[in-house]
Amino acid sequence: MQSSGSFRLIVRRGPQPNQIYELNKDIITLGRDITNDIVINDPEVSRHHCRMTRGGGGYTLEDLGSTNGTFVNGQRLTGARPLAGGDMVGLGETVTLGYESTIPAPEPGQQATMMGASAQPAPYQAPAYQPPPPSYQQPQYSPPPPPPQYQYQEPAPTSGGLGRWFFLGCGCLIVLCIVLAVVAVLIIDSQNLWCRLPILRDVIRIIGSCPAT
Repeated sequence: MQSSGSFRLIVRRGPQPNQIYELNKDIITLGRDITNDIVINDPEVSRHHCRMTRGGGGYTLEDLGSTNGTFVNGQRLTGARPLAGGDMVGLGETVTLGYESTIPAPEPGQQATMMGASAQPAPYQAPAYQPPPPSYQQPQYSPPPPPPQYQYQEPAPTSGGLGRWFFLGCGCLIVLCIVLAVVAVLIIDSQNLWCRLPILRDVIRIIGSCPAT
């Protein structure tokens, strides 16, 4: 039996907000072209965007291969989908239509029949078996591992200590000899003792610079 309720679409977002479209035909097409039953003039809407087909409980929505898609409550349609009161129909991303249905109340005779049918007690069903909750086991405490123990080890004596001191002493002695030689040369030169000292006089005489006395 076909429902005698009234159905309509209300523009929630898009051109002409709050515009109401009464749905009073068995097949209603929506799109941007003027040949549609409901014309939505928006760039996101295709020329022939979607189709609504009336059935026993209301309308069924179907996309007609639109470019930007048809959505019901944010989900894109991939086939025909029955609509329920309060569903939001989206055409692309910029147009949203609210689907509303008004089903008249049943007649008193039908309401009494429904109440009588609902007054019959339901057959008894045994409650489903639920396994007891697992027993709680307190985790066992394990003590932390002991800290590592460090042992002090004396450094091994080096075998090169005596040789180092020997070379150091020889170096100091050589430097001292050089300093004394430089001081002696300066003293001899300042006192002009090159030809007065016996050893230096003989050496210089051999060279030929100092005259004989």
